[in-house]
Order: sequence, then structure tokens, then C-alpha cells
Amino acid sequence: MEFSTKVETTAGNIGIVHTNRILLLGSCFTDNIGQRMLAGGFEATVNPWGALYNPMSILDALTRPDDEFCRWSQRVPDQQPQPESYNLLILTFGTAWVYRLRETGRIVANCKKQPATLFSRQRLAVDEIVDAYARYIDRHVMPCNQKLLLTVSPIRHQSDGMHANQLSKAILLMAADTLCNRYPDHVAYFPAYEIMMDELRDYRFYADDMLHPSPMAVEYIWQRFSATYCSKHTLALVHEFEKLNRTLAHRPLDAGNPEYQTLKSATEQRIKQLKYAIQN
Repeated sequence: MEFSTKVETTAGNIGIVHTNRILLLGSCFTDNIGQRMLAGGFEATVNPWGALYNPMSILDALTRPDDEFCRWSQRVPDQQPQPESYNLLILTFGTAWVYRLRETGRIVANCKKQPATLFSRQRLAVDEIVDAYARYIDRHVMPCNQKLLLTVSPIRHQSDGMHANQLSKAILLMAADTLCNRYPDHVAYFPAYEIMMDELRDYRFYADDMLHPSPMAVEYIWQRFSATYCSKHTLALVHEFEKLNRTLAHRPLDAGNPEYQTLKSATEQRIKQLKYAIQN
């Protein structure tokens, strides 16, 4: 007996293995999935500029993270990632609403609580997003033989109003779908938004603000994500890395205890052995 509407997921041409170099950019939902990828032993870079909510700021991070972009990002990485050095890009679109600096017309990643008079606010159109990403895919993704995995954040933006939030999400979904149909060999879509809305529609799967997914919901979406794109062998490695990292994350009452130090050393050595075996 089924008690929820099951959302179908297909891997398409995407397969995630531990030899991938993965760059994740996007909304704070990206951090949730990215941290699980790191705990699962994947070589991943997660939101080096902090959360990026709209598709154009994500694209700026991929193409021109100049001083002005960095000025309006949440943080600046010590060493900027080179997108062409990754073979898998995972991008999470959060909203189609953007803020432009009135002085320059540049879309900013984050308003940083500056006066609203500095910005104009607008909602992107589907064609704007598709055209911008099509140029990037043609010039960078295809020549580098990269894979691009798109998803739409399940986090709702209540400040826009629920109707405006739905319109925003619809624009992102249409843009992602258009790109997948145009570039079936290089672009795929994972339905995180649909899983949250249909399979996890009960409010017990939401955090206290009733907008963000609860830890249980994030874990469920991660399980669906990893089961979709990882082989059984890769999943076995993920589970072993997760177990080892949980051991390292444990904080004993007496960190100087010889037994704990022995366990910690053995755990770190096992992680090194696994990573060496993967690379060789």
C-alpha cells in the first residue's frame, strides 16, 4: 500500500562515481546535498561563494567571478575554482526573482541588507535563462565533455507570496526542462522540488519555519538522489565513508583517551586507504 505519490527519477546520461570531480553551486539546498556528498567520500567543491539563489548569479560564478560579483557574494574563496577542471556540475536554482544594481544593471548574488533603493527587482523569463545557459553549454560544457545536473530547490520563498513563489518555481522548471531537451547528452534534471511537494507534502517533513525541508526530508531526498545516480558499488563505498566520517565526527568526553586516539588514527588511515584505492 502506497501512502504518497511516487516521483519517478531517471539517471539519463549521468552516473556519479568517486573519481568524479564535482562542483555544486546554488541555493542553500545545495549545501545540504553537497555536505552529504563530502561525507560519502566524493571529491566535491560546495558553494565556494556561499549560497547563490538565482540562475544568473550561478552563471556569473561559472563565467566571470570578478570583484563586483565577489563584493555581493556571501564569501570569497581563497582560491577560485576553475569550472572547466570539473567533469560534473550540479546546479540548484532557487528563485527566478533577481535584484539589479540600479547604477550598473548587474544582477547581484546577495543584497547584503543594503538599502532597497540601490536595486531594481524583476522576475527572469524562461527564455532569458535558457539563452544564457545555452551559450555557456555550447562554449564550455560541450567542448569539455562535462555533464550538467540541474535541480530546483524545494525551499519556498514566502516573502514573495505563495503565488509568486509558484510562478518563480514554474519558470525555473520550464528553463531546466528546455535545457534538458535541447542538450540530452549533457544536461539532466533531478526532481528534488517535485519529491518535496508530492512525496513529502506533509508538514512533519518541514523545519519549524514550515518552509525548509527537515533533516529527515533532506536525508530522504539524498537517498533518492544517490540511488538514482550511483551504482551499487558506489553506494557501498558511500555507506562506508559515511560510517567512517560519523566516527571522526564523534566528540568523546576525553579526547586524550588512548583508546579514542587509536580509533581515530585507524579511522583516518582507513579513509586514506579507500581514497587511494579509488584513485588507483
